[in-house]
Amino acid sequence: MEATPLDWTLILSVVISLSLGGIIGLERQSHREPESPFGSVGVRTFALAALLGTAAVLAEEVVSGILYIVGFGYFALLVAFFWHERRATEHEVGITTQVSAMAVFVIGVLVPSQPFFAASLAVFVAVILSLKRYTSRFVRLLTPEEIISTMKFLLVTVVLLPLLPDQPIDPWGYYNPLEIWLLVVLISGISFMAYFSIRFMGAKRGLALTGILGGMASSTAVTLAMSRQVRSQPESKTVVLSAAFAIMLATAFMFFRVSLAVAVINVTLIGTLWMPFVAMAIPGTLIAGGMWLVLSRHMTAQAKADVESAVIETDGTASASSEESEESEESEENATDEGELDSDDPKLDIRNPFELTPALQFAVLLMVIIGAANFLQDVYGGGAIYLAAIFGGLAETNAISLAVARMEGVGDLTASVATQSIVIAILANSIVKAALATIVGTRRLGMYITLGLLPIFGVGLVVSFLL
Repeated sequence: MEATPLDWTLILSVVISLSLGGIIGLERQSHREPESPFGSVGVRTFALAALLGTAAVLAEEVVSGILYIVGFGYFALLVAFFWHERRATEHEVGITTQVSAMAVFVIGVLVPSQPFFAASLAVFVAVILSLKRYTSRFVRLLTPEEIISTMKFLLVTVVLLPLLPDQPIDPWGYYNPLEIWLLVVLISGISFMAYFSIRFMGAKRGLALTGILGGMASSTAVTLAMSRQVRSQPESKTVVLSAAFAIMLATAFMFFRVSLAVAVINVTLIGTLWMPFVAMAIPGTLIAGGMWLVLSRHMTAQAKADVESAVIETDGTASASSEESEESEESEENATDEGELDSDDPKLDIRNPFELTPALQFAVLLMVIIGAANFLQDVYGGGAIYLAAIFGGLAETNAISLAVARMEGVGDLTASVATQSIVIAILANSIVKAALATIVGTRRLGMYITLGLLPIFGVGLVVSFLL
């Protein structure tokens, strides 16, 4: 009798299934309560659950419909387990483990036909499960006011935005409501991101994240958002330095974002655009790094001053009981757990992240600038591309950069003229940032931003017009 050769595809499916289930089970077992009366639901259980799904789908070739029978039985088993666990314990019981087990079964079903997709799902499930500590902390940080602000932001973004017409509605064809409101939402979104990144991650890391992600979205929006925070605490040097750092970091990352946008429309233009962009990004990054060092030193000095002040107050109240000291330590620990910034972080009392009135004011200003830019282009034609770039940069660099890239792609502009126009738009936008920092923020912030942007401005002019 001739032996049946091994089907290595089936063996590989089994190995992948056991591995993926085991990975998720390892994460679940690491979070399982040691005093649980049901033992450890972890590596072995989840590996077998994935294998059960794989075996069921493979057995479909032999017994039709067995996958549905096994799946229904497995689901009933999970429900019974959850019900029994809930009745046997006095505290609240979550269903994360049961949902994870069901996801593992589905992953096992997908392994024979979609192994790479199944592996991706397993990684996502494991990552989501491992974020429990961070998500729990984030939820504890939220106040009712912050939740309401979040709902407002989602309402404007998800509900109102898709309802706006995506075409000009004025007789001149200047104003597209969807595009204009996208910029308004962008300002609110940068404020939203800045607020929660600082609130959740701490001011130091939150500011860096705001600067980087803000530069990928809109450095002008970062400038406006951070300038508002400075206006709320103009006497705080920590707030001013923090805002200046975030703005300069966003400016440095803006060049990468514009490069990506242009590359999508006209990748050949990057051949001449990269040189002025790199030349301007280098001083921007160095200046942001210098501001970070100044900010860190200031925070260190402030922390030392706070400690010395606390020591003096403690010496002056030496008669306080040890119980009061313990209560003080406990309150400090609770404050840390609740997300209060430690002594190494700048204390930023930032405002509500969604403020409709300033956003609408910016929308009106934006409409004025867009109207002026289009009017000049209509009157003076293509020869006014530099003038159009200036006005376009005053509003937002993405739109003018994409427009110029399209014009160069169809032959209306040379590569050097297109590059110079984009650089001019960015330089004009730098003037706007300095003005926003001064007007919306304070004179001190405006001075920091102006001095920081001057090297970028000079390098951009020299390099672009030497092409």
